[in-house]
Amino acid sequence: MHAPPTPDVEKICYDALKDLGGISVYAFDSQMEWPFVQDRVSIQVDVHASSKKRARDRAYSCREILLRLAMDPTSPVGRVEVLSGPLWVPEEDGAPRYVVRVGVSVRAVRNVK
Repeated sequence: MHAPPTPDVEKICYDALKDLGGISVYAFDSQMEWPFVQDRVSIQVDVHASSKKRARDRAYSCREILLRLAMDPTSPVGRVEVLSGPLWVPEEDGAPRYVVRVGVSVRAVRNVK
């Protein structure tokens, strides 16, 4: 049995957040959920800014935007849950960075011919 293709969750999240600036979006885990019509992708967003306060404020905005993805009826996103964060995780050189991790469940896209 061949599972339907999964939407590009990194791109969906990045497109929702790109206007915030100073972000990096990474998928770090993915799990297929029964009955093979849904994927749960774990996403990490690194939020950078010129100060700790700006990074923190941007990280909380990031979390709010990601949680709203499941409310869009045209989106393949069915659910978003916060896994952790925003967490203060400065870069090795001390540069401001907050991290937000979420689990994004998406409906698989079926190719109808």
